[in-house]
Amino acid sequence: MSLRVRLTLAFVAVSLVAVGVTALLINRSIASSFQRYAANVRERQQTAVAEQLSLAYAATGAFELRRSGPGRGLPYVVLHPSGTVAGGNVGPEVSGQPPDFSRWRAIPINVNGQTVATAYFADIGTRGLPREALAQLGFAEDVFMREIGVALTLALLAGGAAAVAMAVYLARQITRPVRTLRESAQAIAEGDFSQRTGIQRNDDIGALARSFDQMTETLERNEESRRQLFADIAHELRTPLAVIRSTVQALGDGVYKPSAAHVETVMRRVDMLTQLINDIRDLSLAEVGQLRLERTDLAVEALLEAAHQRHAPLAAERDLTLRIENVADDALLWVDRTRIDQALDNLVRNALTHTPSSGAIAVRARRTTDAQGRHWVSLEVIDSGPGFGPDELPRVFDRFYRADSSRSRAQGGTGLGLAIVRGIARAHGGEAFARNNVDGPGATVSLRLPIEPTPP
Repeated sequence: MSLRVRLTLAFVAVSLVAVGVTALLINRSIASSFQRYAANVRERQQTAVAEQLSLAYAATGAFELRRSGPGRGLPYVVLHPSGTVAGGNVGPEVSGQPPDFSRWRAIPINVNGQTVATAYFADIGTRGLPREALAQLGFAEDVFMREIGVALTLALLAGGAAAVAMAVYLARQITRPVRTLRESAQAIAEGDFSQRTGIQRNDDIGALARSFDQMTETLERNEESRRQLFADIAHELRTPLAVIRSTVQALGDGVYKPSAAHVETVMRRVDMLTQLINDIRDLSLAEVGQLRLERTDLAVEALLEAAHQRHAPLAAERDLTLRIENVADDALLWVDRTRIDQALDNLVRNALTHTPSSGAIAVRARRTTDAQGRHWVSLEVIDSGPGFGPDELPRVFDRFYRADSSRSRAQGGTGLGLAIVRGIARAHGGEAFARNNVDGPGATVSLRLPIEPTPP
């Protein structure tokens, strides 16, 4: 049974129960109120009839009322004290059966202070009378209640029909976007990540559809990254492998004579392949939270000095100024020295790659405190390059993302460096950030690490 059918049946059942209960309560309320009103009216009329019977007997010696008098329409019987019928308007010819006076209202008829007879009025137990008899006797309230019952029954049927129509409509409105989501999910399962639901609603289903579309966009972006990854890895592997193959083949064919230069060429390409494989491995471990850390105390000053020594020669070769700024004083970090060096090297190499000649790069450390009172050391690499474009900032830490893929590839980049920086930062309980400089050209990429006490 489909979801639409189940929802329709559920709505119909709930609606019919609600309409039925409402009709029952209304019927009982009307009946109770009307019966109280009718009983009060009949009691006053019956008392008036008893008084008229008393006056008639005093005047004529008989219990006869005028047809247009106050007793018209009220069923009653007058009995002598002996039990014989002295008058009235109810008999077997009207009711079809002898009256049961035990359930009728008795009002004594007094003349000159003496009870000469008793008038019995049909007050209860008349619902067994035929409709024609009730109408003839003037019991309009009973006829009215029966007509109310018929009207409520018709209203119940009309309400039920409306409930069915509304249930079908609501079930269709609810299941239509669900069906759209199902079809989109099926398309995604078949590999079509361009699917979007297009559902625009301001309710829970609309929120679900928006989340679904966001998920689809993420899947599409990841699929593009996966394809780009394979293309990048294929290119990065093909270039050094081609150099290695051609060099080895030339050596084997005697074109080249074995020399240290040729061995160095092969080893340099092997190192490139090794670095690529290591980067992919590190990133994979960082993304699943399994990056192994061997923490030790590390002085920030020593960290900056070591980074400067490693990169100063390349900076000088490219006519760049590389300086360090330590405003974190004597802060100590409880970190994995190798991993932090790796992250800082990635940041500095990225700055060296994108900073033009005669530019400047600063490696700075400073203390910060967040809103929760936690203390951090922020390692910042500030360059004077072109900075990031508006569309690039949100993605600079995505794996395999490169603002200029052709330029980065030509310079040996794989698009993994900043992604690895973020993975290392998060493994240490920190985070990585990127922003464009406000007071000049270039960008600042930072690695924020918590200041934690040295464990005993």
